[in-house]
Amino acid sequence: MSKSAHHEQFERPYRYRLVNIECMPQSDHYNVIMDLQESIEDLLPYCAAVLPNATYIHGSGVVNVMDQGHIVGIYADMITITDVTGPEDAMEWCDRYFQKIEDIRRNRERITPTFQTRPTKTVLDIYHLLPKTNCGRCGVPTCLAFAAKVFRRESSLDDCPKVVR
Repeated sequence: MSKSAHHEQFERPYRYRLVNIECMPQSDHYNVIMDLQESIEDLLPYCAAVLPNATYIHGSGVVNVMDQGHIVGIYADMITITDVTGPEDAMEWCDRYFQKIEDIRRNRERITPTFQTRPTKTVLDIYHLLPKTNCGRCGVPTCLAFAAKVFRRESSLDDCPKVVR
């Protein structure tokens, strides 16, 4: 079952729909599929260059970004965003990413495109910096869970009082 919220206002050149998270059909969180009216395929290497910690391999057709715990997939004709709480949250994220794309389009002459990027640190790389004591002083029960929060940019390494640098 999918919940649709097509945004048809003329000032927004996209439509979006909310879809249930398949593995959690009773959840009140959704994924967003934002359909673009015009292709941005030529902008993907520029998105990869500008968006922090983007993952992109030229020819793959998608730039992936972790943004405040949301996985954002930027494709030629759509943008997907995970884990939104409803139509208002979805609209805010859609507007945010549409604006980012428009900024990239306007400034592309000043951006050097990137044809391959990978995250610099994985969850395990971050975990290896932690004391592995599961002390909970960071507010998370285990060091591995904390490493995942840092990877998703929901926490900072500075939140661990015993981080090894």
